[in-house]
Amino acid sequence: MTTSSTSTRTTANCVPPYASSPSGGCVNVLIDVNNCGTIGHNCSASNYTSCLAGTCSNAPGIQLANSNYVWTAGINGQVDDNFYGVTLPWNITLYNTSTSFVYVTTNGVICLGLCSSAYTETALPAAPFSGVTALPYWDDLFIYANTSQGIYYGTERNAPNRTLIFECYMSHYNQASQYYHFQVVFFEAAPGIVQYKYFSASDGGISCTIGVQASSSGSFIQYSFDTANSVFSRMMLTFDTNYGTATNSTF
Repeated sequence: MTTSSTSTRTTANCVPPYASSPSGGCVNVLIDVNNCGTIGHNCSASNYTSCLAGTCSNAPGIQLANSNYVWTAGINGQVDDNFYGVTLPWNITLYNTSTSFVYVTTNGVICLGLCSSAYTETALPAAPFSGVTALPYWDDLFIYANTSQGIYYGTERNAPNRTLIFECYMSHYNQASQYYHFQVVFFEAAPGIVQYKYFSASDGGISCTIGVQASSSGSFIQYSFDTANSVFSRMMLTFDTNYGTATNSTF
């Protein structure tokens, strides 16, 4: 007796700039180095290191493999001094404040409550941010059109050990060749902790504020304020708002 079977492949219903991959998932062809511009176009095969607005490039690229975008220059164009609301797949917690909705600014700030597009950094606690705020790189940043710059986010791992990652890739206002590229990581299994990972910071942190704060007048942990050489590639900062500590390491 001869038997036969038929297999079917489910194609994901992807909305541009996402396209359906052979595995059935959706990938962002504007930033995916393995599917740059079109599915299967691998930039690495041509000795490029990143995908910039659908074109292979050697400029800094987005690290998140499967990301959603809050703002992406390849579609939305340039933007300055703004913030956007993001509904999260699960609650994150800092300073005993839990929420599934945050605001992300184009100036390197994530607010767990009310937010501001303020671009002039100060020492902490910072008056423009009245609620719980993560400040991975508060500075006068800018997203330039026709680049892979933007604000992205995604989740990794499985419940109850998921991580929520925001990835920001920007330049400085009026300084397009100054790059600032970092991730902000929240941990489902470790409420109260946030981690900042830095891929590049062209000015080394000399014009930014880095830290976390509970409010504009409450508890805070400041790592740096306009401090030269305070940020370098592959540096990682871990802030524990439960104990008021900050740890500096590398990855």
